[in-house]
Amino acid sequence: MPKDEFDFDDPFELNGMALLSHEDTTEAMAETFIEEFMRMGYGHRQILALFRNPHYLGPNMALERRGEPFIRDLIAEVFARWGKAVTWPDSGSSRREAAQTPSPAIESQSLVSSAATTEVEETRAAPTGAPIPEYTV
Repeated sequence: MPKDEFDFDDPFELNGMALLSHEDTTEAMAETFIEEFMRMGYGHRQILALFRNPHYLGPNMALERRGEPFIRDLIAEVFARWGKAVTWPDSGSSRREAAQTPSPAIESQSLVSSAATTEVEETRAAPTGAPIPEYTV
């Protein structure tokens, strides 16, 4: 069969499908986006910029549905789980009062990579307490 034609009976053909749900999964989806980009080295401001960008459909949809204060608090909460401090220029977030960020005693240093400028803490640990290995590229 030619490559340009789609065969529904081909078991090796990649098929996508949407599953409708009555449950609102916006928070879990946004949390996943935040953690994924944080683990790739993006800072909290860069991640918020991704949510504001309409070309990133999933994150932008979460921002439109829940609002920026919700997303800012969720970013702070995810970063806190990984031991990273988040400080916003204004304190306009009010989604969760219990979302705590680590103490400001954690010193950050700036690391310039080919992709973007990111913030890296001196001691990094996963939420389980295991150390995160340092990679030099």
